[in-house]
Amino acid sequence: MTTPTQDTRDRVIRMEGKIEQLERKIDDLDAKVTEMYQLLTQAKGARWMLMLMIDMCDFVIDKIVPIIQSIPGK
Repeated sequence: MTTPTQDTRDRVIRMEGKIEQLERKIDDLDAKVTEMYQLLTQAKGARWMLMLMIDMCDFVIDKIVPIIQSIPGK
């Protein structure tokens, strides 16, 4: 039979083990959230770059089409 002191001690030891597991899980989740934040930040920059490239292509097409249309046909 265990004494109340031993029972309390065993419970505290188990709780400490569970807390260590939770701390490892939280650290793992923190690393994953940080990585996702970095990816989203990069994606935001890539979106702006894509919009800029689309605008540049649109500008070039607007300038080239009249030149091509002015070339006499067959």
